[in-house]
Amino acid sequence: MKTSKLFTDKDLCAALSDIFVDNRVDYQYIASVAKHFPVEYVQMMLYRYVAPICYTNALTPVPPVWTFFDADELWENIGILKNKEQGLFGKFKRDLCTLYLKNRLKQEWQELMCFLQN
Repeated sequence: MKTSKLFTDKDLCAALSDIFVDNRVDYQYIASVAKHFPVEYVQMMLYRYVAPICYTNALTPVPPVWTFFDADELWENIGILKNKEQGLFGKFKRDLCTLYLKNRLKQEWQELMCFLQN
């Protein structure tokens, strides 16, 4: 009997964080996790929670993370980010950041969508 893994939000975020490692991005792997969630939800988790935490890794000349982000640490940072966005200013900042990241990560999202649609 074959059992299938139930994927959690933490699993999804850990997979999406691979977009920001300083290595070849395995979109097929990311899609293998993301396909268990609605596309709109995956997009929201990427832009609202994962990208704001992991994006700076892609901006540094010598990125500190080149293989994978620690899933527990990432999930803890997402919890901190969620708490910060509770107020009016936090929501405004979140929405502004999301708009910027949607534009900046358009190519990465399109690449992931190619794998999600197959």
